[in-house]
Amino acid sequence: MVSSTSLSVPFLLVLLLCKMSPSFAITASEITAICSSSRNPSFCLDFLKSDPRFASADLAGAAQIAIDVGHTKATDTLNFVQSLVQKTTDPKLKEIFKSCSSNYEEAVGVFEDAKQYLSSKDYSGAGFAVSAALDHAITCNDDSQGTDPSLPQRNENLKSLCSLILGITNRL
Repeated sequence: MVSSTSLSVPFLLVLLLCKMSPSFAITASEITAICSSSRNPSFCLDFLKSDPRFASADLAGAAQIAIDVGHTKATDTLNFVQSLVQKTTDPKLKEIFKSCSSNYEEAVGVFEDAKQYLSSKDYSGAGFAVSAALDHAITCNDDSQGTDPSLPQRNENLKSLCSLILGITNRL
């Protein structure tokens, strides 16, 4: 006679295994699809190759890594723009840099939101937040044309990174 306990243990193990979702690294075809849909495919490919964590990350893990990097880049640019506000004596430039500073404060905040959305598996919310960060970088870029020469590159890098993240979150 078989006890009900001996039957329930294997059943629970099978049920547990079925509930666990497997996690597989991003495939080459997924990378191609993500990067070909991004605003800067060469940036996308270089970025994904630059960090060894992407080699073993699934899509959600890749989104987390990229959002963390985006948060860091937005914070670095915020600090850079705030230093420009302090350094410049030209009132017009000061206002432009203050506007960019405000945009990057918002970008940092929405990257924090994106992290929370991602941790709760709200991938569309994460994508929406990253889209807002992209808008803030675009606004700063549009407003700051002809100012500090390194600011457009910082804006462009964040725009490209946001585009890459959207390519990932759209596949989740």
